Amino acid sequence: MSTYCRILIVEDEYLTRQGIKGMIHWEQEGFQIVGEASNGEEALARIEELKPQIVLTDVVMPVMDGIALTQAIQERYPETRVIVLSGYSDFEYVKSIFQHGAVDYILKPTLNQQELLATLCKAAGQIPDFVLTRGGGDSFESVINQALSGFPAPDALEKLRKVFPYLHFFLVGMNVPYVLGNAANLSREAGILAAGAEEFLPGVTARVATIDRKFLLMIVNYAAEPYRSLTERVRKLVASVRVKSPRAFYVYTREFSGLGLLKETYTRLAALSRQRFYCRDVFIQGEDAFAPAAAEPFDAARFNALIRASDMRQALEQLDAWLRRAVDRHAPGEFELKSLVQDALYQMLAFWEESGMDAERIASLKRDCFIRISEAKFAEDLLEAFGCIRSDFLTLFEERAPRQGKRSVQEILDYVEEHCAEALTLNDVAKRFNFNYSYLSSYFSANNREGFSEYLNRARIRRAEELLRKGDIPVSEVCGMVGYGDHSYFCKVFKKFTGKTPSEFRRQCGAAVGGKRWKKS
Repeated sequence: MSTYCRILIVEDEYLTRQGIKGMIHWEQEGFQIVGEASNGEEALARIEELKPQIVLTDVVMPVMDGIALTQAIQERYPETRVIVLSGYSDFEYVKSIFQHGAVDYILKPTLNQQELLATLCKAAGQIPDFVLTRGGGDSFESVINQALSGFPAPDALEKLRKVFPYLHFFLVGMNVPYVLGNAANLSREAGILAAGAEEFLPGVTARVATIDRKFLLMIVNYAAEPYRSLTERVRKLVASVRVKSPRAFYVYTREFSGLGLLKETYTRLAALSRQRFYCRDVFIQGEDAFAPAAAEPFDAARFNALIRASDMRQALEQLDAWLRRAVDRHAPGEFELKSLVQDALYQMLAFWEESGMDAERIASLKRDCFIRISEAKFAEDLLEAFGCIRSDFLTLFEERAPRQGKRSVQEILDYVEEHCAEALTLNDVAKRFNFNYSYLSSYFSANNREGFSEYLNRARIRRAEELLRKGDIPVSEVCGMVGYGDHSYFCKVFKKFTGKTPSEFRRQCGAAVGGKRWKKS
């Protein structure tokens, strides 16, 4: 049983957490970092899981700050000691920290190794029935975590060279929460992998460690055996692991030489582990099998234009084609891919909401989209989920189009024809027919091959032609009767649509022009 004093670090800035982790030889001093959290709410969940004896927390954090966290710890876990990292030295502020249950505080601007260690020892001395044991030395896992943190102790690599005496390496690993779920037992998986290494990798050094309480890493170190031969043995190892852990998915890296490349290689391995989304029927994959394809940008401008033109079928076809190409390319990553598809579908739903769909129906469809897409474990599942969503959206569109589309637009066209001589604007028409302005503008163009203003001018010129054929109304009066206040503008628009001036049109129609009142027309 471990005799280390267990520490949880709570800090929203990743680099600060890494800096604290690299500040002390923790296990030599009798402490062990058992976990991290980026805010107070996350910390409370980790405390329940990890049972730390000391919580080292920042004050200013999102979701739940350090003061609220300290108070919650005092109420729920009274034996846990809290040390606060503060940027404030004001007496009243410090007083409030102690009132909420902290045992001590450290000013972040002056944080150093000696003060941190002294404060930790003070807090450990207040833990009931616990005696701090120092001088135990750093464990292998602690040294590995230091080496991969970016803030290693000066002698971390030297210690690792004593464990790994050979020149050649490759890494094998799995992101356990991502692949198996957050409820997976990390220690159990580590034990299964370590047992497999003993059976399938005799004659080489193969050590297993957990990194940042989530990534299961095996470092394989060897002298002369060919890399290909060793990776075949690793494949057999992982095949045996799958008997006890059926959903396991491991990735192994290319061969590298020397511990100096350890962190760089681990960073690639950690990223590749998330390719599980694109590898449903695979349980282990080598780094060389992942094609470095760049993600294809999604043409959001065209998609939005199709939606605004009410061409939902074409918009969904565009999204479907892009999604299939993304799956073929294995890019972008799972989170980015799912987010883009969700956002695109939400834009379509927002447009329907603008056009009058019931808000509760919209909320229900959003929930349905979110659940179907989020629950897709693999790329093939996402394609299947999108196919169902696409079918539902097209059905809904076909149901709505006849009722709201063609009939409503025809009513608007009839209204414009009847009232074209009035001072009409698209906003007036939208309000009269209870349409959203932007929806009506795009929908009007899509159904009539021209915008509202163009259609209104065409209707006015048709009316002007009828009046001019009668032959007994001056052109200047026709201008006002069809809604134009400027005679020269009326003549310009008339010629644009007919190719003639109003007077030329009248003469061509054979209209009789008599009397003095026509001379200035």
